[in-house]
Amino acid sequence: MKVILVNNYSMTAQWEFWLKENYQCPSHHLWGATTLPKYGIHVDILPYEKYSLLKKISQKLKIFGDLDQQLRILFLNSEYDAVYSGHHLTTALLAFLRAIGIFKKPIVAIAYQSFQKKLSSQLYTKLFLKGHDKLFCLNNEIKDHLKDEFDIPAHKLEILEWGTDLPYYQVKNINHEDEAECSSRLILSIGKTYRDYDTVIKAFSQINCHLKICAYGNSLFSDTSGLPSNISIIEKSLSWQEILAAYQEAYAVAIPLNIRQDKPYNAIGLTTLLEAMSMGKAVVMTSNQFVGIDVEKQRIGIFVEQGDVQGWQQAISYLLEHPDETREMGNRARRLCEEKYNLEVFTSRLSELLKDVLRSQVL
Repeated sequence: MKVILVNNYSMTAQWEFWLKENYQCPSHHLWGATTLPKYGIHVDILPYEKYSLLKKISQKLKIFGDLDQQLRILFLNSEYDAVYSGHHLTTALLAFLRAIGIFKKPIVAIAYQSFQKKLSSQLYTKLFLKGHDKLFCLNNEIKDHLKDEFDIPAHKLEILEWGTDLPYYQVKNINHEDEAECSSRLILSIGKTYRDYDTVIKAFSQINCHLKICAYGNSLFSDTSGLPSNISIIEKSLSWQEILAAYQEAYAVAIPLNIRQDKPYNAIGLTTLLEAMSMGKAVVMTSNQFVGIDVEKQRIGIFVEQGDVQGWQQAISYLLEHPDETREMGNRARRLCEEKYNLEVFTSRLSELLKDVLRSQVL
């Protein structure tokens, strides 16, 4: 079986980075491209950009997805058994053409967000999403929302939980009980997509503990002047080894989210959550049911409501005051990744789903 992989960001850049690092970095952001071959599925990655004009048109007319990639696929489709999209909005036009019988190859896509229920989004899903042969939803919440609110047929929706390339997340045991003061413990907050760093900065101004924020792009911060001495912000892009070192150093991980009202059904924060879990770290996270992992039910962390400064103070203070429980939260998180949220489990399930789609074309 041979598939062509596209996404809403450059898969070729991810692949080249992986090669540059001599395979010594995680590859889960390639969505199975590095691991599917062991299941007899060859993956070719379509270069992200060829025609800049089509890219610009796509940015203006987002409802059609990435026209640059999709129109090139129209001339390549005979070479592949299926189109595999890492983002279900990227292949919107192809899905429409598939629905009306023009595009003949099956199309499958990862779905990690849904939409507000309104006339425009209902029309959009009917025209541009239902044409996918399968949508691989990262969790039940997204699957149920697409099915119940937008009437996407249940047989087109499958659960495909993501996971990290676990061997590259090396856990080192740190005895936090030996630390003399809470102030010597480090809370790490990392990431740049839909982050609410203003709230967590306000919270840590009243906590005797060091907060390190790693976020490439200073537009995330409304005002960084006069920061308390216990808060440091790293605004440069970090290498994989630097990211790994930051996680290893951390006592726990903070994931403050800004869940926008116009985009409330989105698995934002999932990448950082999975990385923290892989590193065996307890988390404090803005509540987001669409991330698909209930950190409190799984006893791996604490949820805080969006914008709740006092809630952040209470949650971080609880972890600092209970080092044994914090360590156990981290241990449970790591075990969850070993059992479920890892690239091997993801790829095994993905390979089954892809082969099922191809078999259904033969019947």
